[in-house]
Amino acid sequence: MDNIGLLQKLSFNVSFVEHCRLGREWDYSNITSPFTRLYLITDGEAYIYLRDQKIKLRKGYLYLIPSFEQCSYQCNDFMEQYYSTFTIQLPNKLSIYQLYYFNIEIKASSFHYELFERLCGANPNMSLPSGDPLIYQKMNLNALKNKQSGAKENLVSSGIISLLLSEFINSTKMELKTEPMNRIPESILFIHQNLSNRLTVSDLSAKYSMSSDHFTRKFKELTKQNPIDYINRQRIEKALLLLNTTSYSCKEIGYQCGFNSNTYFCKIFKKYVKFSPNDYRMSLDKL
Repeated sequence: MDNIGLLQKLSFNVSFVEHCRLGREWDYSNITSPFTRLYLITDGEAYIYLRDQKIKLRKGYLYLIPSFEQCSYQCNDFMEQYYSTFTIQLPNKLSIYQLYYFNIEIKASSFHYELFERLCGANPNMSLPSGDPLIYQKMNLNALKNKQSGAKENLVSSGIISLLLSEFINSTKMELKTEPMNRIPESILFIHQNLSNRLTVSDLSAKYSMSSDHFTRKFKELTKQNPIDYINRQRIEKALLLLNTTSYSCKEIGYQCGFNSNTYFCKIFKKYVKFSPNDYRMSLDKL
């Protein structure tokens, strides 16, 4: 399946939508969330720290924070915003952020204000329980799904989120159309379908009839990562989702994500998230 085929099967699960006012309490560091976040700033200003950048949230602009991107928030006075959090589902457990580059900031138009107003209207009981992202992102995704209204409201919400998200697409990051002499896209689909199983470069290269060096080189050309880094990143994203939305132990989550050693799981988790799995879970449980 190529990129367009995947996008035709795109679906969303909206978790929270509202228009709110925030103050100096909006001050949180090193947040890694399984939710994508969209902001439309209607008054005031604040800051986010993302990808080693300090980004000013300005009145009249839209902002996109992709899922699993570590960021920090800071408001020195006040900010009013439309706000939506949601998850994005693609076939084969892929992420849209692996397929495309996205802008972080775009200028808002009257059309965007109308979209957010309608999104709020379709989700009248979906306000945030707290401005603290560690509180709302730990809520069970199935419980959030049950909060939504009927079929009409779900279709309206998905359509609006799709329109808003499309505004941020910059360019293609990874094209999954399989070519006769390049089986790397096929290997990526296999990785996502088998994250809980043993995955090694030697096994993957043998499966797709390449030498390990050739497989690694072609894989890096497409993903900008070597195979092991890519696999570990996907496993940690899965672990974060499970830590936020289930009561499984950290050790059990590690096994479900393909780490046979709890020590190695903790080491890789800390590399990407800056905390151990236990410390991350404790930060959720304290709230």
